[in-house]
Amino acid sequence: MNAALDLLRLYSEWGIDVAVGDTPLDLRRAYLTPLPAASRPVPEPAARQYPNTQVHSAPPSTHAQPPAQQAPTLQRRRLQTQPDAPPILPQECIELAQAAAMQATTPEALHAAMQGFTACSLHKTAMHTLFPQGPRGAPLMIIGESPDADEDRSGTVFAGLNGDLLAQMLSPIGLKREDLLLATTLPWRPPGGRPPTDTELQVCKPFLQRAITLLAPQRLLLCGRLPARLLTGSTTPLPRQAWHPLTLGANTAPLPAMVIRNPLQLRASPTARKDIWQTLLVVAQTLQLNS
Repeated sequence: MNAALDLLRLYSEWGIDVAVGDTPLDLRRAYLTPLPAASRPVPEPAARQYPNTQVHSAPPSTHAQPPAQQAPTLQRRRLQTQPDAPPILPQECIELAQAAAMQATTPEALHAAMQGFTACSLHKTAMHTLFPQGPRGAPLMIIGESPDADEDRSGTVFAGLNGDLLAQMLSPIGLKREDLLLATTLPWRPPGGRPPTDTELQVCKPFLQRAITLLAPQRLLLCGRLPARLLTGSTTPLPRQAWHPLTLGANTAPLPAMVIRNPLQLRASPTARKDIWQTLLVVAQTLQLNS
């Protein structure tokens, strides 16, 4: 019985929500070749809309859009009006994410855009869209890696064991999670907790960058290699226990960022705990000098 329940949980994490169908159907090829009339599913227009943009609710403009903005808009219209349209190409998905993020002018608008961004396959398998939590303009924004199972189920950033260990890290230096901004690198958990692909990282990057810009933290603390790799665009690890200027865009000022080990590494070894503690001391000293 327990084995069957474990299997059902695994299916749920992988996004499997249909146990049996009338006819075999390879969903990977469903949009590449026409299906027979007897087995073709009835299209549901509402499921193919992308409410992450405000293009359709805005009044029609008499001016032509610039070429750089026109392509994503035309792509969204093509996907909404053609139920049998082919899957979105990776570059098109990245462009849609960039357009959706840039159109958001408030954190609430960005959150709504992320919740409605179904062009990313991760959105379809995740249980929640994780948006940064905490006060705007906080002295520190802590960015974790991909959401784990506890975060995906609860919709809370740094939930479960990861959150408990983070609280143990912050308590000795006088910080509380309620006073800080907490975020994950990706808003959606990859199926089964697998590593995200390069395309998935590039699709999620505009949302994280825009969230940082709109929430305006004073400093960034990057937990693990994934957020550092995504935001710096480099696979070379940043030196720990030092602040590094991080530029999020052409029109934004550099933001001090520091890399720290993931909270789960508190349980790894004495060396990891020592490294985490020394990094936290640098963070505490910096925040005290700038308070």
